[in-house]
Amino acid sequence: MDEQKPSSYFVPVLLIALALVVWFGFQASHLYQERGQLASLRDNQEATYQNAKKMRAQLDSLAAGTQKLASAGNKNAQVVVSALQQRGVTINAEEKKTP
Repeated sequence: MDEQKPSSYFVPVLLIALALVVWFGFQASHLYQERGQLASLRDNQEATYQNAKKMRAQLDSLAAGTQKLASAGNKNAQVVVSALQQRGVTINAEEKKTP
């Protein structure tokens, strides 16, 4: 009679553990690479964002000046303000302080 040797689970468990370690290493390196790419994209957009903030501040200043003129009785400024209000644009004539 042939005696059957009890099967060992060491080799299959070792292969599965090794595969998991390799997979997690690959995922970690890929995520690290993507993180670097996102940081690069954010840095590239910083100049555009600063220009947009500056333009927004200028536009707010212009709108506030137009609102003050309209409040003082300037007919042309009143026409502009009413046209903006019809389009759903509200003008805050008070100056905002940005922190």
